[in-house]
Amino acid sequence: MDISVDIIDCNDAQVVSRLKQIEKQAFGDAGLDEWNLVPLIRHGMVMAMKCGGKVIGGAQFIRDWRDSSRAYLVGIAVDSDYRGNGLGTRFLRACLDLLKAQDIRCAELTVDPANYGAVKVYEKKLFFRTVEKRKDEYGPGEDRLVMEIDL
Repeated sequence: MDISVDIIDCNDAQVVSRLKQIEKQAFGDAGLDEWNLVPLIRHGMVMAMKCGGKVIGGAQFIRDWRDSSRAYLVGIAVDSDYRGNGLGTRFLRACLDLLKAQDIRCAELTVDPANYGAVKVYEKKLFFRTVEKRKDEYGPGEDRLVMEIDL
């Protein structure tokens, strides 16, 4: 499947609406909406994966204020119709390449340790390493693994 990855650098209502739809599919009420996506477009880095011109995935990054050579993956999601065939892995690889081109030297993410599928992809396919375990990161029982990769 032929895909492209674009940095979204302007507030395009159709793109924001589509990214919001994909977020809701993936994360329900916890998904990002226009109130989060627009500031991330303007002040962070939002990337869209497209297939035939249609937005089928989104990823958001912020630069670390303490070390501007580092970026944090806020989130990544792929349209449910396109999941299960490696597109998310290809998408994240392309995002990491774009970050590297922006002088980012290290990318970090957090993931639920019980999300075995995601942890496996991050470790085995993308070569992230676990650097920390955070208990109750998002409230009681919401533990996270902190994973990073050098770019």
